[in-house]
Amino acid sequence: MVTKAMANSPALLQGYLGLSDAIVQGRGVIDDADVKTARAAGVTDAEIAEVVGNLALNLLTNYFNILADTTPDLPVVTPHDHS
Repeated sequence: MVTKAMANSPALLQGYLGLSDAIVQGRGVIDDADVKTARAAGVTDAEIAEVVGNLALNLLTNYFNILADTTPDLPVVTPHDHS
């Protein structure tokens, strides 16, 4: 969810996105530099904890859906090719 603060600050939005990406790509193991970069962009410690919590909730939900073999009720989305 993009908040007004993020919409008004591309640096803050990039801080959130960069941190989220680092956590996911590193499977929870990230460099101190990633956290420092997020903090320098204006992400607070409480917001870092919120990012981790939201990523964990999504992971848990995905695992549950795989285990329960649920049928997605949303249309399939094709990722954009950035190359």
